Amino acid sequence: MGRCLREPLFYVSRNLPHVNQSYSDRRTRFLFDRLATPIQIVDLDGRLLAVNKAFEQWVGISAKDLLGRQAFLVMRSLDVGEKIVRWEDLRDKESTVVNGELKAHDGSLITSRVSISPVYDDRGRILQFVVIHQGMPDTMELVRRFEESQEQYRNIVESSLDGIVVILDGRLVFANPAAAQIFEYDSVEEMNQIDIRQTVAPASKPFVFSEGGLTSLGEDVLRNYEMKGLTKRGRVIDLEVNARLISWNGKTAVQASFRDITERKTLEKEQALWFWEQEALSAIDRQLVSMVDLQQMLDAIAHHAKSLTRADFVAVSMIESSGQKLRWRASKGNRNTLPPTSSDLQQIHSAIAERKEPLVIRDLRSNYRNGSLPVLEAEGVVSTAWFPLLIDGRVHGYLIVAYRRDHPLSTRELRLLTSMSEKSSLALANAELYESLRLREKELEILSGARVEAQEEERKRIAREIHDGLGQMLTAIKFNIEILEDNKSLPADDRRRIEDMKALLDSVMTEAREISYNLMPSVLVDFGLAPALQLLAEQTSRRNKINVLFHASGLNERLNPQLEISLYRIAQEALNNIVKHAQAKEAVMQIVCSPTSVTLTIEDDGKGFEAKNAMFAPDQKRGMGLSGMRERALSFNGKFTVESSPSKGTEIIVEIPLAGHKQK
Repeated sequence: MGRCLREPLFYVSRNLPHVNQSYSDRRTRFLFDRLATPIQIVDLDGRLLAVNKAFEQWVGISAKDLLGRQAFLVMRSLDVGEKIVRWEDLRDKESTVVNGELKAHDGSLITSRVSISPVYDDRGRILQFVVIHQGMPDTMELVRRFEESQEQYRNIVESSLDGIVVILDGRLVFANPAAAQIFEYDSVEEMNQIDIRQTVAPASKPFVFSEGGLTSLGEDVLRNYEMKGLTKRGRVIDLEVNARLISWNGKTAVQASFRDITERKTLEKEQALWFWEQEALSAIDRQLVSMVDLQQMLDAIAHHAKSLTRADFVAVSMIESSGQKLRWRASKGNRNTLPPTSSDLQQIHSAIAERKEPLVIRDLRSNYRNGSLPVLEAEGVVSTAWFPLLIDGRVHGYLIVAYRRDHPLSTRELRLLTSMSEKSSLALANAELYESLRLREKELEILSGARVEAQEEERKRIAREIHDGLGQMLTAIKFNIEILEDNKSLPADDRRRIEDMKALLDSVMTEAREISYNLMPSVLVDFGLAPALQLLAEQTSRRNKINVLFHASGLNERLNPQLEISLYRIAQEALNNIVKHAQAKEAVMQIVCSPTSVTLTIEDDGKGFEAKNAMFAPDQKRGMGLSGMRERALSFNGKFTVESSPSKGTEIIVEIPLAGHKQK
């Protein structure tokens, strides 16, 4: 472009000042409007004198709305400072290139790189400026927006609470302030000098690195990946990592964001541990409650206490009934055998009994000397804790946890052991009640057995007296009557009376023999249980309208006489009940003997009854009979079972173990 333009270049508004009418040349205006490059004609004050169609299309505003407006909102120089340029600064320059900002039709800003050249008159004065927009305006706008987004991204990265780093070829090339804070470095510059391997805990390095460098952070994208990090001070932290590939200075790099989740993981571990503790204590509670054997329960308490705390030595000691002696009842982890005898209560008992709270002894050697606790001293215990086992507010024993090293009990261990001792106290109370009940039942069984034995002895005595005393007297009376009968001078009436008396004596003697036999069957004493039961079945069938069948198997040897009598009495009572109450037509009695047990079964097809209601119904005759049979079976450690329901008949099963009950 020449220094002086004498011919008009394009059409401009006639209403604007400083406009030369020679610009109306049609040919020049035609070429100006057809140019694809956006062009503006601007006066000395920066107002638009003319624009071509390319410019109108670019900004989306018609020429008549543009003319007279400022060409640019702001013009900035292209140097580093991007200094603002004023139109007055262009008057002494032949041409310049700047970045100009102007508004589009939608109000958005458009940035464009423009070339500004002055137009001179024949005297060398500047008349106006020709502004040509260089390159692609859309591309320039994208560059501007990209630069803005880069700035926004930089601000976001710098202010992010997550640590963000960039790793290029295995080297740390960028870290934001949050990353330096997470890994406890004093500054970003200090962190940028370290090897990325220094931020990974040893436990996680095999999963993150290989001999060639980063593997997990390669081509795969990491999402919510949890790993262990290592700070500058050597503290291991929990991290949640997300990573993706980015371009960094023309090379592929890995951008990773770190979130410190140590506090969250700690809370999760504590919560999981708490749930585990509650489940473990509940399981222990269920197990202890289900136990009735005292020694088994004490062993279980010691086992669980050691499992929960990982103590070196755990024991349970109980105060004996005298209240003056302490006995070691159970232990786990002991090196020496517990003393079999009781020992006197020591100072430690008084200290706990007064407060009824746990006693923790950090240094046993300094606090208790001179053999006051020989068991613990022999085990080499240094630290110990005693937890009282309270029943009805009174100390009945102790759960003792001991360590062969200095071990301050943690809050968790104290909580667990306290809860364990409370649950153990409840279980021990139940066990003691059960033990007392068991002893009472044992006493009742002994008394019941003694009563049954006394009854059988009394039956024998009465049977013997009837047989030997009453029977002989009746025989003598009959003999004397027969002597009188031999007198031929007796009148016929007296002879008939004598015959009646003989018949009556025969009936009395028969009844006496049956009573004597029922009291103590001679066949049972002489021949054993199977012949006696066979005869009992035949007699019951003969005397009553019922068919009783009997079967015996394996009964080749005699049993203990008391056992034979008890089984016979059970069968006798069962058949009596069938005759009196069952309205049965048939009954089956069976006895089976094996090397380990003997089983007696009596079954009928009668009307049946509710067995569970009749078993313990003292106001019913049937109930008393069933209870008596049950007592006889239990006195030999046997099982007595009644299966019956209305209209379904009845089955009685008696099973007696034979250990010690065979005849010697």
